[in-house]
Formats: sequence, structure tokens, C-alpha cells
Amino acid sequence: MLLLIVYFDVFKNDLIKRLKENNIAFEIAKYDEINLKKHYDLVIITGSRKRILRQNNFPLLQQLLAQPLTNIIGICFGFQYLAIKSGGKVIEDKMFKGFRSDQPLYFNHHDKVVALPTLWKVVDRKEDFINIAATDKWIGFQFHPEKDPAIFAHYLLPFLRPLKSLSV
Repeated sequence: MLLLIVYFDVFKNDLIKRLKENNIAFEIAKYDEINLKKHYDLVIITGSRKRILRQNNFPLLQQLLAQPLTNIIGICFGFQYLAIKSGGKVIEDKMFKGFRSDQPLYFNHHDKVVALPTLWKVVDRKEDFINIAATDKWIGFQFHPEKDPAIFAHYLLPFLRPLKSLSV
């Protein structure tokens, strides 16, 4: 089962739409309502209007990260959270919102991941921030792949395909 950990804001709506379009079953929980007794095959920590440098203390989420079998995808705020909690560096910058001219990727953030510890492998870097990185259990995206069906299919669907057999 897939768990979406969200703040209830605009970023979850596109992700829910893409999951439904691809017949992927999921549950939704707020950051402070995670059921730690239930096993999830995959967790997605979504984007948020919250600023990671201003708020990053989420006790239930921290406990979830400590569980050995938890595979996690962090999108924007979610990636920044994973970066900070693993010893990476996130800095504040001017707001960037919109699509980049070199790729059809949608960005919406002030804060950005600029350094990660060696347990992470940087997959893609954009000028002065890390755009995609992964560990053996986690992957982080500093953009919103859920904004476009083709980008979602390219970046997120490969991680979600094993869950399709669980869909209802």
C-alpha cells in the first residue's frame, strides 16, 4: 500500500489525480496523523507551502524515517525534509515558481537542497541546487513531477508500478 503524507494544500491534488489515473491505491495522512503500526510498501512525502527551514520537527515522520523497511519518495518539501534529516544542507533562496526553459519540469520553492551526505547519490543537479538524488531507500525530487502526466509517468510511475497489483 502507498501512503501519501501531506499538508492539505494544492500540491496533493495533482498527485491524487495522477494516482487515480493510473489505478494506484493509496491512503492519505497528515504529517501529524501517521499510523506507525501499519506497514506501507512506499511513502510519498509531498510538497507543501510550508518552509522546511522554518518548520521541520515532525515526530511521527521522524519515527517513520527510522523504520528499516520504509521506502520513501520526497517531492520538493519532502526531499528537503529527507535531506535535512540525513545531514544534508538546505538553504533559503529567492522564490522560483514555474517551468524551466531547458526541461518541462515545474518548480515551486524558496528553499533548496545544495548538499547531501555520501549515502545519497546525486542524479541531477541544476545550476546551484540538487534536483534529483537517491539512497538505497529514498529518492528526492526538487520539482513537482505530479504537475504533468508525462513527467509523472517518466519520474514517478516506475516506482509505483509494483503497487498497481494492489489497486482496487
